[in-house]
Amino acid sequence: MERSHWVAFAGILLMLSGLFDIINGFVAILDHGYYATTANHGNRLLIFNYTAWGWIWVVVGIAQVLASLGVLLGVRAARITGIVLASFCLVGQMMFISAFPYWSLFTMVMSVLVIYGLLAEPHHVEGVRV
Repeated sequence: MERSHWVAFAGILLMLSGLFDIINGFVAILDHGYYATTANHGNRLLIFNYTAWGWIWVVVGIAQVLASLGVLLGVRAARITGIVLASFCLVGQMMFISAFPYWSLFTMVMSVLVIYGLLAEPHHVEGVRV
């Protein structure tokens, strides 16, 4: 069965985004001052502290890597899961934009490409939606 190149590209980007999120999570867990922007923020990043956000990013990153494997294998549920996780990553990176604007924008663009790639209808494959 032939698959869309956008789906394969989105699966690879989802895996890369998951690895980046795992790295971001461990940095937030192990080095609290790394994401600090001003002295009056303290040990908080909008809602939670850095340790909580670190664990959230680690869990999301692992889920993204697992979903990307499912996307590359052609599982429809993995595509839906990938869209949800990429959307969460897109919104979550908005909270980190004050600490690392270019990195956050890069990750947000990757999330948008993942969402597009998983939603795009493969036009060159007749009758196949995966």
